[in-house]
Amino acid sequence: MDAWVNPPKFNFDHDVTITPNAQAPDADKLAIATMIMTSGTPVTDQIIDAAPNLQMVHCNGTGTDHVSHAALKKRGIKLCHVPAQNTASVSEHAFALYYALRRKIIEMHELVMDGKSWPELRSVHVKFGPPTRTNGEETLVCCIIGYGALGRNIEKIGTALGMKVIVAERKGASEARPGRVLFEDALRQATVLIVVAPLDNSTRGMIGAAELSTINPTAFVINVGRGGIVNEAALATALREKKIAGAGIDVFEHEPAGAGDSPLIDSTIPNLILTPHIAWYSTATLDGTTKTIKSNFEAFAAGNPQNLVQL
Repeated sequence: MDAWVNPPKFNFDHDVTITPNAQAPDADKLAIATMIMTSGTPVTDQIIDAAPNLQMVHCNGTGTDHVSHAALKKRGIKLCHVPAQNTASVSEHAFALYYALRRKIIEMHELVMDGKSWPELRSVHVKFGPPTRTNGEETLVCCIIGYGALGRNIEKIGTALGMKVIVAERKGASEARPGRVLFEDALRQATVLIVVAPLDNSTRGMIGAAELSTINPTAFVINVGRGGIVNEAALATALREKKIAGAGIDVFEHEPAGAGDSPLIDSTIPNLILTPHIAWYSTATLDGTTKTIKSNFEAFAAGNPQNLVQL
């Protein structure tokens, strides 16, 4: 289903049926399927129920929130994924969004491209508000929500850039583990909040109106984790009311997101950069994912499943 990498050649006998993006396979195909591979198309209860021979569902990425865990667990079907292959790419994308917002790169590009403003104004800095304070003038605090492989790489980059990096404790925790900061305290300290957590019951709607009001009004919010963690309507309101300095969003609650699918898809919202869930896209991700898919399927066929997701 919707494979954005071509299925590799496996070392066991098999037949492959490819279903076009965003389409569920028909009943005849499901009836004989023993394994399903998906990149983003939901694997629902209905699809699982229609596949009596299904033994394994494979997600071609880290996230598995588009698969019905409960239905798989009920049937004893395994769920495999591809962890940590997009870590470098997504980390770079997160900081690219942050610095594009902080340095107003898109606004500066548009000013030059209009062909008139720069020659007419000459000193165009007046168009961009108060000057940006550099990391030498203030301590930039990078707050990470989600501390898996991606969060640790974000920490590494932030530290190299001279930032103070803090890791938020789980929301609602009364005590912080060593190396963590209580959730609300972390939000208050942040000059940039980078969300890289998975979407589950504990993170859905984690960042809403109350949290966005807690964040410093000079701070930026970056979400390259999963849509649904940051409340999109609340974020749009916070940006309009200047409760935060800006936001960079690569993931949406409903994807693919078009007109009417997200309150963020509105050109009147200031200081917002949107990208189409593409932070993962790099040669390293594609190569690593292809190799891991091959390894995962062959290990499963040999009776030694790997990269299993706990259901």
